[in-house]
Amino acid sequence: MTLLPELKTRRLVLRPLRDEDAAVIAELGGKDFEIVRWLTGASWPYVEGEAETFVSKIIGSDPMQTEAVFAITLGGVFIGAVAIEAAGDLEDLPDLPTLGYWVGRAFQGHGYASEAVEAVLAWAFETYGTEAIAARVFEENTRSRGLLRKFGFKPYAMTEKYAKALDRKVANVVVCLQRSDFEALRVGG
Repeated sequence: MTLLPELKTRRLVLRPLRDEDAAVIAELGGKDFEIVRWLTGASWPYVEGEAETFVSKIIGSDPMQTEAVFAITLGGVFIGAVAIEAAGDLEDLPDLPTLGYWVGRAFQGHGYASEAVEAVLAWAFETYGTEAIAARVFEENTRSRGLLRKFGFKPYAMTEKYAKALDRKVANVVVCLQRSDFEALRVGG
């Protein structure tokens, strides 16, 4: 089984999930509707044990076969998560790994999500040896769409995905980032 590395940015440390992260995931994300409403797999209201089940599933699986999930930490404090799901998650781009992320509301607006996403994208392009990475974002999630656009993700398709917390299908934009675009953006600053 592949072990995830620890990734360091200017302000953050991205590390593999630990059992003790479940309680923080539940409080910071799972019990905050303004976070959960943008995720497809989380329940609302929060279901006790859902975070623990998620963390134990992630810890017990090979991240290269399922999902490589990194805890985003700031000064040792868990503030969110960023993940690369193995190819096969998206019907529209089944051969590409998929990016996903969230940051607790108290930590939004400070560039932490951008910093974490950039580090994980660089790691994923290298580790997966892929020429492109996909993402899926709710059409109405303008902040997240802006973050993806900043890194060079381009619209690829529209799809609908069931969102547990909203109990309905939601319009999603499927976007794709070419390795060459990401590398050019990083070189250009």
